[in-house]
Amino acid sequence: MAELKKSRNAQTVLSAEFTFNFDDTMVPAAGGAAVAFSTVAAHAVDVMALPRGATLVGGEVVTDTAFTGPTAVNVKVGDATSDNRYLGTTDKVLAARTALVPTGFKSTGEAIRLTVTPTVAPATAGKMTLRVHYTMENRVSEVHVK
Repeated sequence: MAELKKSRNAQTVLSAEFTFNFDDTMVPAAGGAAVAFSTVAAHAVDVMALPRGATLVGGEVVTDTAFTGPTAVNVKVGDATSDNRYLGTTDKVLAARTALVPTGFKSTGEAIRLTVTPTVAPATAGKMTLRVHYTMENRVSEVHVK
């Protein structure tokens, strides 16, 4: 049995972000041809790597420019195992911020997956940013003397 002492270690929170415009294209996680984010159909894309052992501690989805055309632009944020691990289906057509819901889940190295579903009509404008804040297991970037 080890005698434990108070921790003097700390780490900075790391951030990653992914921004897309309505007319940008990307190859879906399932493969195939690239599709536009304005397409009126659900498409899931792996948008950023989350290292093995990382724990998501915060983040947000921000509609920087309101989407025009569709009646809703639903998004989910998760990974290959759970497509809504960090954010369940949320309408992001209007310019606004929605916080991610950190779960304490320790990443197994899967990419962060964003599922976008514009409804009714294709988008003719719009811009969105996904920001993810995470810490790394056993990482130390500061040591406090006291």
